Amino acid sequence: MTPLVGHKTFLDFFPAPEFLLLSTAGIAITDVDTKFVQLKRDLFGNKFKLAHSNKASNPAGAVEAGLISNSAELIPVLKKLYAIYGVRYTYATLPEEKSYLFTTTIDQVPPEGLKDAVAFIIEENVPVSLAESVFDFEVVTVDRETKLIKVAVSVLPKSVVNSYIELFEAAGIIPISFDLESQAIAKAVIHRGDKRAHLIVNLSIRKTGFYVVEEEVVQFSTTPAYGVGVGDLQSDLEDLKAEMHKVFSFWNTRTDKLSKLENKIEKVTLCGLGANNQDFVERLMSGVEVKYEFANVWLNTSSSRSRIPEISFNESLDYASAIGLVLSRYKEKYV
Repeated sequence: MTPLVGHKTFLDFFPAPEFLLLSTAGIAITDVDTKFVQLKRDLFGNKFKLAHSNKASNPAGAVEAGLISNSAELIPVLKKLYAIYGVRYTYATLPEEKSYLFTTTIDQVPPEGLKDAVAFIIEENVPVSLAESVFDFEVVTVDRETKLIKVAVSVLPKSVVNSYIELFEAAGIIPISFDLESQAIAKAVIHRGDKRAHLIVNLSIRKTGFYVVEEEVVQFSTTPAYGVGVGDLQSDLEDLKAEMHKVFSFWNTRTDKLSKLENKIEKVTLCGLGANNQDFVERLMSGVEVKYEFANVWLNTSSSRSRIPEISFNESLDYASAIGLVLSRYKEKYV
């Protein structure tokens, strides 16, 4: 049996909790670019407005399918952010396509035992050993009658996480915590308190993320390598339509232990640079029976529309992950 003592979650790598107050910066690294936002927090409360935003193209081949393949070429991109904005601490993304995400139920355990209970089932659900992985989890629901705890678990190879930590440290920036891209985007574009099932479609140049969010937690994710910027757009469009149909079919036909259908996807939210391609989006969403809309990435930053920053709507669609990194998600605590 693999010992659990000392096994790390996404947050265990990082500084003590007091450091969480020192930054409102988010950095999202993708295959094609690095996006940066710095939000300004209200003196009282948890509302934000945009202070700075920037985006830099990554050197070709520096990041491939989420893997850092040439950190030496990527370090200057981060160092430039450090030099311009004085970024010392940041929240950052980890690559969606290198992660494993699953949901499961766990018998009642005391709060301090939940992490170990999740660790015990890692190897049953993903093709990576506990010793070579880093995991984190969110409590989705707690059944007060059966005492069963539903959790969504994210797992990445330790080597992938370490490569991102080393990259930031080499640039002189300390990562406070990491989120998967899907988790960060959900924090930005799903309204707090909206527990319905949503499908987020993150349209990028080389890939598209399909993320199902229910109970304000990402519970399903897939990232096919079809986008809106390379290759045969018509072929990619048809492939994406097929992938989206699979997501709807999978999620909308789930049943509970009593063979009762669970909640279906009620809404689709589109974001990412590719969401600006109106013709592509219209063809992609043709035939979809549920409502779809473009993401409001400022949805959870402020209750006052007058405080929405001066940045174009089309441009904002590509910053959902960087913005979501900074925002807090208040979940019912497991007790």
